[in-house]
Amino acid sequence: MKRFLLLVLMAGCAAQRMTHMRSGWNSCQAADPNTIRCEGKEVAQVECFHPGDEACGALAIRYADGERVFLFRPFGFEPGQDDSTLESAVIRPELASDGSKIWYRAPTTRGNAVWTVYEPQTGITQVVDSYQIFRIRERDPHSLPLWVVAVPK
Repeated sequence: MKRFLLLVLMAGCAAQRMTHMRSGWNSCQAADPNTIRCEGKEVAQVECFHPGDEACGALAIRYADGERVFLFRPFGFEPGQDDSTLESAVIRPELASDGSKIWYRAPTTRGNAVWTVYEPQTGITQVVDSYQIFRIRERDPHSLPLWVVAVPK
């Protein structure tokens, strides 16, 4: 029991809140183009800037209230500016079919072991290993690849 409590405490410390909790996220689903809809209303749009081969040069989520949260942004990147200086990208960003999670591998991680999972409703980001990503994909075989739909210029 002590080990379980220690594990829960460590997981809580590893999580980071990037924005505030949002209400009204019931019966959600992911839809093209990288949209999260809940009860028929669009609540968020995931933005993949400068998509490449299974990658996004920058990754953000724009909520219906207008707030944009960058999940990954290279130093000096601003939307709409010249992208010729982009040297890094997030690898294999995906959106869960129910819109509950976005996961990707940051370019600064070594190997395939470290991934980031973001929960759009809660605004919480946490780092997980490849096995956890395998489990997420196994439970959700209909996730949407985010590099397929680019942000319009």
